[in-house]
Amino acid sequence: MKRMFTVLAALASFSTPALAQSSSTAPQLNITTEAALNMAHYAVGLAESRHLKLCIAVEDTDGNLVAFIRMQGAYSGCVDASIAKAKSAARFARNTIEFFDAARAQNLPIGFVPGILPSAGGAVFKQGDVVVGSIGTSGDTNENEQALVIDAAKHFH
Repeated sequence: MKRMFTVLAALASFSTPALAQSSSTAPQLNITTEAALNMAHYAVGLAESRHLKLCIAVEDTDGNLVAFIRMQGAYSGCVDASIAKAKSAARFARNTIEFFDAARAQNLPIGFVPGILPSAGGAVFKQGDVVVGSIGTSGDTNENEQALVIDAAKHFH
């Protein structure tokens, strides 16, 4: 029980900043279907230029799948992993590598907390300072997946 309290206390440091207005009175910004498809295709182009075969998932801020591409040759096991990475990034409004690094540095079992996936390959993208969606990849090394989602997220405007 004490260990779970430690994990939850550590997660408190990952809290996301609130929007300026109450979510009950202001609509939440979210990625459009067209933008999600563009993001997925852009990520495929990056992956092809780097000779990677990936599954790529783009989700809205609630962690709902909006676009998905499984590149030819990508492992079928990567489908669920890419979606889970995007979902974790979206629901906590932060890149999944932050959970991965915290889990390793502090030996925290945060992977057991529902919705958190401590892994490389999940990133949020923003419109201004507001998260509007996320992207998750799976199918290659942590380094290659993380570099791709960061590069794809930077491309979003």
